[in-house]
Parts: sequence; structure tokens; C-alpha cells
Amino acid sequence: MTGDARPGADRAWVLLTALPPTTGHEDLVRFAALAAREVHVVLCTQPSEPMPAERHAAVRAMAARLDPHGAVHVHHVHEEMPQEPADTPDFWPMWHRLLVGLGARPGDLVVASEPYGAELAAVIEGRFLPYDPGRLANPAKATRLREAPIEHFADLLDEFAPVLRKRVTLFGAESVGKTTLTRRMEERGLAVAQPEWARPYLELDAVGPDVTAAKMRAIWHGQLAQQRAAEAIAARRRRPFVVQDTDLYSTVGYWLLKGEEFGEPDVPAGLWADAAAHASDLYVILGQDPVPFAADPLRYGGDRRETTDQFWIDLCEQAGVPWVLVDEHGLQAREERVVAELRRLFGTPLAYRRRGSEYAPAAVAP
Repeated sequence: MTGDARPGADRAWVLLTALPPTTGHEDLVRFAALAAREVHVVLCTQPSEPMPAERHAAVRAMAARLDPHGAVHVHHVHEEMPQEPADTPDFWPMWHRLLVGLGARPGDLVVASEPYGAELAAVIEGRFLPYDPGRLANPAKATRLREAPIEHFADLLDEFAPVLRKRVTLFGAESVGKTTLTRRMEERGLAVAQPEWARPYLELDAVGPDVTAAKMRAIWHGQLAQQRAAEAIAARRRRPFVVQDTDLYSTVGYWLLKGEEFGEPDVPAGLWADAAAHASDLYVILGQDPVPFAADPLRYGGDRRETTDQFWIDLCEQAGVPWVLVDEHGLQAREERVVAELRRLFGTPLAYRRRGSEYAPAAVAP
């Protein structure tokens, strides 16, 4: 409904702290946009909180997506402010001054899922329009995300999820379990698994397994495109990690090994640049000593490995990328170590807990 046909008020006001922005915040703003001709989102962040700029950017992008014609406005208030009426006798007058200063007028709507909306509406002589106060339409809660962001990653606002999502490459010699462990991260619901691009390409009858300079350049360009596409796939599936079974630094490694044979001994500068521009947040080098070698005609060594763990460690050091060596015995032990490394990498970026009028750093185990 548009123009005079739309019921409700000219303006609706929505207050958010969005620590972090969730799909529930999106639903709240969308409801307000359907109830009024324009919506004013007041995003309140404090200097003591994590990621205020990123939260602001995500909420602005969400607002533009919900109404590209500019009817959803975002006001960013970034200062230490009391958050509860008990904090100061000036609490409600403070909010009156703030909202009136931003343009609030008598008769405006205040849209909220919490009871404070009624008091805030009274303060500006407006009307309270509650949305899903029982959290039945969408149970997403920022508190749960702060406490367990990996487990509740799917509740993050689409525009904010890339801020937290991590990319990991399983790295190392042939036949060390990269493909198996990549798939296991997918099966456990942690990651979008990105397979090796080169292998199915070289398995095509029209291509063949012998490696040439032209094929290596095709592998370079195919792997690059696949890495660029991974973020959209992870966003669609709402996974906190992209885990890759090889990446462009693997292509660099095999160029270093085989360049002499196919007539281009020097790794192209463009390949180095593309690998650096699309580098993972962590390279998990799977140690080869505990893993029996499985011969395969597509593996360069044929019946043996042509590289050592040190080769891949040196490549990571040369590239300046973070790496860790996983050399546990047994697939299960290696899998649990990889999961532990993923969790360590993700960390606790939202580890703040609400304590009355303030957010305080939560106790985080060392």
C-alpha cells in the first residue's frame, strides 16, 4: 500500500542496539516500514562495545535493501548513554530530547518488541505499536549470538555475517586427508566446503591429466573464480566458515614444483597477487607422517609424495599467511583438532554481556 491508502502514521521510530544485528532486527524494521510511510531507526552504540562501525554499516545496508527509495532512515548515536531508567532521573527526558531532536513528533509510532516501547511512546506523545513481543515469529536473540555465535550464526543479519565469517584452507601434500576433512566440516554444519577445482578439471576426458602451462593457467583462473563465489554460497547457507580443499597458494606451490617441466619456471606475479588478495584467514597444514600414501595417477608423485610438510610451511611463511600444523594420528583426532582450530580462529568477537546499563566484557577462557 502506498500514499494515502496506507494506514498508520507518517513516521515510525525503532530503537536498536544491534549487538549484533540479527534477522529479528530486520523483521522489526520491516514491520515498522509496513506500518508507516517512513521509518527512523535509531541505532545506539557505545564506545565500550565491539564493532560499532560494522554494526552501523550493516544496519544502513539492511535499511537500503528493505526500502531502496530511502523511506527507512538510520540515525547512529555513538556515545556512552544510560540504558535503564534506574541509571539516572533524567532517563526519559533524555530520550525525549534525543528523539525530538531527530524529528519525532506527537502522533508518531514507536515500534518495539519490548515493554519500554509504551513508555517511550508516551514520552513523545506518540503511539506504541508492539511487534512480536513473545518472539514467536522469529526467536533470534542478540544475547544468544553474543554467547554462542557459531551455534547461532544463522540468526545474524545478512549484511553483518561477512564481518564474522572466516575462511580456512586445508593445506599440504597429496593424500593427507584434505578432501575428507573438508567434507566433514560441511557435514558437521560448520562450513561450506569448497572442493579442489583442479582435480575434476584434469579428470575430464577432453582435458586429460598431463599438466601444461595452459592448463595451469586454466587452474589458476578456475580456482580464483571458485574462491570468489564461495562467500555467496556461505551467505545463502548461513554458515560461519568457508573451508577450502586447496586454494590459489596450492596452485603457487605446484607451479614452483612443476614450472620447469611445463616451460614456465617462474610463478606469474599475477598468480601471487591473486593468491594474496584472496588469502584465507588460516592455513591448516595436514601433516603427512601419520597418513599412509594412496597412489593416484592425478597426483604428481605417482607412487610417492613429492612435497614435505616443510615445503608448505615455507610457502606459508613466504606468503606471510597464518598457519598451523595438524599432525595428530587418526582421522577422528585430526578432525577434532581442525574443529578446535576453527573455533580458536573465530574467537569471541561478541563476548560482551549486558549488565544493567552497560555492556561489559564477558569472562573468556584463555
